[in-house]
Amino acid sequence: MKPPIQNRLIPCILVFFQLALCSGYESIEIYNFSNLYECDWNIYNNTEILKELRVKSKVSCAILCLQYEMSCRGFELYRMSSVTSCRLFYTASRQNCAPSSSSTSSFYRRKITYEMTTSIILTTTITEELTTSDILCQNGGTLTGSTCSCVFGCSGQYCQTCINECKDATGVSGTGIAWIKPSGFDVAKQVWCNFDHGVTYFQVRKFGNVNFNRSFAEYENGFGDANGDYWLGNRYVYILTNLRGFNAGFTLMKSGNSVKIYYYDFVVLDSTASYAVQYSSTSSASYPAFNGKAFQAYDTVSACALSIGCGWWFGSTCSSGSLNGPYPVAYGVYSGATTTWIGIY
Repeated sequence: MKPPIQNRLIPCILVFFQLALCSGYESIEIYNFSNLYECDWNIYNNTEILKELRVKSKVSCAILCLQYEMSCRGFELYRMSSVTSCRLFYTASRQNCAPSSSSTSSFYRRKITYEMTTSIILTTTITEELTTSDILCQNGGTLTGSTCSCVFGCSGQYCQTCINECKDATGVSGTGIAWIKPSGFDVAKQVWCNFDHGVTYFQVRKFGNVNFNRSFAEYENGFGDANGDYWLGNRYVYILTNLRGFNAGFTLMKSGNSVKIYYYDFVVLDSTASYAVQYSSTSSASYPAFNGKAFQAYDTVSACALSIGCGWWFGSTCSSGSLNGPYPVAYGVYSGATTTWIGIY
């Protein structure tokens, strides 16, 4: 006499689960999500997002989506350098989804048909996966015991919320580093701040040890270290200057004297306009960022960028290139016009 069908199915089910577990986390990815299309990470609808955080891998993002059960219908993954960012979505499709050359991400839609299988796999894997600081603590935060210690400028249980700009920082004075992440930033960014005046610096040159003769893509994404010499990145300056009305202040050293130049209603346009600069007026024409001009670098067929050795908003002449140009060989002498800070207020 054959045993009841339920009893015959039990060994098969157990074998199936064992195989799924032995295959590792990849089984979660393969059997429960499908790659729907490529997107532009920086263009999205906030109302669709359940959660945004940093993860170790695509599988980590998939596991987190499954943890939210039916609330998460898909996830988006974006990799830049050594950082992998993950967004969980309430929806099974992604609005405003179009790939771009600089910030292309991938959207994965959840398959609901394997819900029972994944719930059992998750019970054995989720505990280990979610104890890593890469997943729990976002935006540069570190895991101490079971608590995230956030960098200055970020807060929340997982350090998931950061200030938009330096003027939003509270309880601090003088100058120093803060992390900012206004809506549209793919990652939190370190910036140098003057907290007394609410100044966010998108360029600093303290030591002259960072090469500013960079490609258009490097100027787009940013380089250097906010503790010393850096350029925030044109795509981040674009987002920042479109938050509200900004003025840009350029603090220069010329022959040992400090020179300040201001550009009022300063805005950097998006990548489709090659990050062209616009402003209403300037306090001096001595070191101009040429109004309406696209950003230029050595690989944009710019004679000025090639001759000066830096990126900038050049006009018909190359004189303004000294703001990002080669630093004086004799540091401290300030021969010529050398930028020390470029901030937005």
